[in-house]
Amino acid sequence: MITGRTADVFVLIVGYRNSADIEECLAALSRSSVKPTFDVFICENGGADAYAQLIDELVGADGPYELTQDHVASDELKTGRLIDVRHLRFRARASNVWIGCARENLGYAGGINAWLHHLLPIPGWKGIWILNPDTEPQPNALAALIERAETGGKGMIGSTVLESGQMDHIRFRGGIHWQRFAGRGIAIGLGDRLDGPHDLPAIESAMDSPSGSSMYVTRSCIETVGPMDESYFLFFEDLDWGMRAKASGLGYASKSVVGHKRGTSTGSARSPAAIPRLSVYLEHRNGIHFVRRHFPWTLPVRIAVSFLYALRFLINGAPKNFLVTLEGVFAGLRGEIGRPAWHRQLSGDPRTRRF
Repeated sequence: MITGRTADVFVLIVGYRNSADIEECLAALSRSSVKPTFDVFICENGGADAYAQLIDELVGADGPYELTQDHVASDELKTGRLIDVRHLRFRARASNVWIGCARENLGYAGGINAWLHHLLPIPGWKGIWILNPDTEPQPNALAALIERAETGGKGMIGSTVLESGQMDHIRFRGGIHWQRFAGRGIAIGLGDRLDGPHDLPAIESAMDSPSGSSMYVTRSCIETVGPMDESYFLFFEDLDWGMRAKASGLGYASKSVVGHKRGTSTGSARSPAAIPRLSVYLEHRNGIHFVRRHFPWTLPVRIAVSFLYALRFLINGAPKNFLVTLEGVFAGLRGEIGRPAWHRQLSGDPRTRRF
């Protein structure tokens, strides 16, 4: 088990063959304020080679992390989902980094839940902070999240997420609002200037979920609503979790500022033709899954929205993604959930290397 003192917060990161992003995210975390205390838990979904590369890049003679010899605890953390675990420490602060290698690609929610399984039995911690690997939080970002949770009585809180390449412009003020009768989610505060005014009660009233790029969730909220739903695999799992947590209170910590590169893991920042098949497919399959669960009367609207996206792919010279969008819609209507069988067959899960 995880021994020693219990940190105030557990930071959870799910990676997929993007060690450079994770290294930069950890470097930003190393500059965080001394309080609250935190430990970091990473699930590498990209296979044994990506896991080994991540550890090699983080640990070095002059590097900011050191590999411990805590083999007993590491062995005890291995489960059917994590086939190997390594324990690192920051050299410059009293924080631990635990890195687990997933047996297969567990998806985003699965990577979070693989660590939650080990963390929930541990007493004393306040909450978890879920970060995308391609984020760079500012030093007081975590402290501001906890402050809003405690002063506002909120169970799930989002940050001020900055637009990639425009560090004075906002991508999210806290999170997402789902437009019921437009069948889509919109980013609250998109395009606002960082130094501009904002209406906190209006933002929190409009929120249906914090942005999954930076999401703080209190322990009591997790114990009430349960873990993330793994049936989505990728896309919409954060929005679904936020919808389920609304009774626990959704909050916005404006002083929690997080830079986000956007799309380095999923490819969503690329041109229409270059967006990976999996991203397009799951965006539209899971949109069907989400509205069926939360707003079933708007299903025809969501289908129409996906068809419009498909048409836009066609107009923008991306005929393959036009077809993939339609495939995703029909898969959603058939009730398909979880990791698509075709993706498992194409990628081939690297499970053979032993440690």
